[in-house]
Amino acid sequence: MNKSVIIGAIVVLLAAGGYYQFSYKPAQEAAAAAEAEKKAAEEKAAADAKAAEEAAAAAAAAEAEAAAAAAAGAEEAANAAATEAAEAAGEAGEAAADAAAEAAGTASDAATDAANAANEAADAAAGAVDAAVEGAAGEAAGNAAAALDPANFNADAVVALIDGSTLDDATKTTLKTAVEAARSNPALVASTVAQVRTALGL
Repeated sequence: MNKSVIIGAIVVLLAAGGYYQFSYKPAQEAAAAAEAEKKAAEEKAAADAKAAEEAAAAAAAAEAEAAAAAAAGAEEAANAAATEAAEAAGEAGEAAADAAAEAAGTASDAATDAANAANEAADAAAGAVDAAVEGAAGEAAGNAAAALDPANFNADAVVALIDGSTLDDATKTTLKTAVEAARSNPALVASTVAQVRTALGL
């Protein structure tokens, strides 16, 4: 009797070990791999967006600095021309003053144009940053859409997507239970994917 009990216990332990080794453990490893892949994609998207933002900021700063330098140089040249013309003109100062005023106006217009160009460059740089951020967000959304395609159902990828969401723990548990059921019963895949999409707001 005792020998039979011992043999039965050994068989149960071996069966449990086999289940863990060939079913539960691979599923855990697949989920961990999916989570790592998702995290790497998010980190890459964030790095790309940050690099684009830094490049755009540097370009805008360079444009603004160049425009300011050009405006200052033009203004100084105009002032110097006005002073020299006034001293040389003497009694014909009125005509010289008119010419100098016209030159100053032209320089002012040039400075205004340069400032406008700098502002446009800054706007373009800001647009580039927004586009980079939107592109990163679009890539993340595309990954989520692929994971939630009933035709290519991957339970581990869906579980990883749920774990990485901001849903509360109770909702995550409910959704993951449904996903595990769909893993065993393909007839539940479509409804389960729809349930997950709704919960994630997709």
